[in-house]
Amino acid sequence: MRFGKSIRTRLIIGFMAVMLPVVIYMLINNSYSRDIVREKVSETYRNTLDIYVGQTDHNLAQINDYLYKMSVLDSDVGLLMSFPMDSDGYTLTKIRIDSKLNRDVGVYNLIDAVFLYHKDDIIFGTDSVYNDTRKIIKSHMDAMTTEENLLLNDQHSWEVRADERMPGKFFLINFIKVSEGLYVGAMIKVQDINKMLSIQWSDGDIGHNGIYLHDGDRLVQSLTENMAPFELSYKITDKPYESLTDRGTGATYLVMNRMSEMVNIAYRVVIPEETLLRNLLFFRNATLFAPIGFLAILLIYLFFMRNMLFKPLHELILAMKKISLGMLDVRLRKNKTLEFEFLGNTFNVMAEQIKTLKIDVYEEQLRVKQGELKQLQAQINPHFYMNSLNIIYNLAALNDTESVKKMSLHLADYFRFIMKANRDTITLKEELMHIENYMTIQKIRFPDKLQCTFEGMDTILNYPIAALTVQPFVENSIIHGFKNRRQLFQIKIAAVIDPDDGFTLTISDNGIGFSAEVLEKLHNKEPLQQDESGSLGIMNVIHRLQLLYGERTSITFRNQTEGTGAIVIIVFPKLVEGVKAVV
Repeated sequence: MRFGKSIRTRLIIGFMAVMLPVVIYMLINNSYSRDIVREKVSETYRNTLDIYVGQTDHNLAQINDYLYKMSVLDSDVGLLMSFPMDSDGYTLTKIRIDSKLNRDVGVYNLIDAVFLYHKDDIIFGTDSVYNDTRKIIKSHMDAMTTEENLLLNDQHSWEVRADERMPGKFFLINFIKVSEGLYVGAMIKVQDINKMLSIQWSDGDIGHNGIYLHDGDRLVQSLTENMAPFELSYKITDKPYESLTDRGTGATYLVMNRMSEMVNIAYRVVIPEETLLRNLLFFRNATLFAPIGFLAILLIYLFFMRNMLFKPLHELILAMKKISLGMLDVRLRKNKTLEFEFLGNTFNVMAEQIKTLKIDVYEEQLRVKQGELKQLQAQINPHFYMNSLNIIYNLAALNDTESVKKMSLHLADYFRFIMKANRDTITLKEELMHIENYMTIQKIRFPDKLQCTFEGMDTILNYPIAALTVQPFVENSIIHGFKNRRQLFQIKIAAVIDPDDGFTLTISDNGIGFSAEVLEKLHNKEPLQQDESGSLGIMNVIHRLQLLYGERTSITFRNQTEGTGAIVIIVFPKLVEGVKAVV
């Protein structure tokens, strides 16, 4: 689906939608032109063939008339058999007839020989070899003048005969009876008829022609040597022409057949379609190669479109993806196209503005978090200060001036350090010293009742943490867990080092632990009630840890498994080299 929505695909489809109708139109126009040319040219050739066949039949009919007139009107032919064959009259008459026949052979150029036949003598005129012609006439007339064959001869139709002594082997012969035993006839070589036919077609240039013996609607035998370029159907159809294809070469030919009315022969002309469409060769080739040309144009078109549209558009999309991934330094190169130059400049300006805006927003967020952290830090100091003053007040009420002095000194050192440092973070060692000061103050209030121990701290004493991160939990343990004043209240702060993930700090006591309601609220990260003592300190520490370390830190609250005492577990992340813990 995405492929079909791209500009590249739509441009290609649009190009094909424009060019495809043009190609189809050219193909249809070429096919229509071929049909029109084939029809018109074949009509011309059909008319030419019809005229030639009609003219040939007319010549054969004229020769029949000539033979008929000679047999009836020529006095020498009529008197010839009235003389004995060895008489002078016969000889003189024969000489006159021989002269006429040689003269008439020259007049009728289609005739190869005209003769006067008797079984005892033959008079003829010919342009061929005299002795061969005499022998041909003798052998064939002897066979054709038998009683059986005479009954089949109608004296109008010509007969096809074959003789190896005849040039081209095949010839036409017809004769008319003059008197008993005397016949006048003529012979025509099929070869001569075919030569005249070849002149009409410029054989080998326009087409191929041939003369065939036919029996009904089938061609029986070829009477000429110039065969068609391939084997054709030997059936004569009623169609004006046939279009046949050579299976070997794939060439197409136009085939026309015409039968003679004077003799049982058929004329066949085979014309290559290439000859018919010679003048359309350029348009045919242009049509055939048009799709290839259009494909080449499409490739060139796509090449230029790639440089002008697709490549700049791809670079723009890639740059926008990089911007979306936070790579704000990406910039587009200058493009020669006016529109893409404008887009590139606009994109570069917008990218620079986004980068500047993101830096400004980040710095503003940093300032807000630092301000929030300072505000929380400011909240923790008065909280501890008020609790400390409360302890001094109680000691003063007991007239324990030494404890008040000691308490005042420790409290002064504590707050002097806080106000003098003016830092968001301190080392864990400094935080533990503050806890010792705090525990000293509390021990003044509750002598021999409190104990605080540290375990596993040696390797992490220089770890930076927010000021007063651990101390509020120690304070809350004393405020909420120290209920049984008769036994020693123990607070234990232990560290477990993890080389890959920083360390875990556990603050535990042996007091009464968290109530179920408070644990549920702490687990759900719900705010505690304002009237609950120590709620401000716990929520303050949680908030500051999130500001300093984000998702890399966590804090967990639970009770001892034995049912007494509270446990607070703080996970401090491993510091990354070159990155400060402060926000």
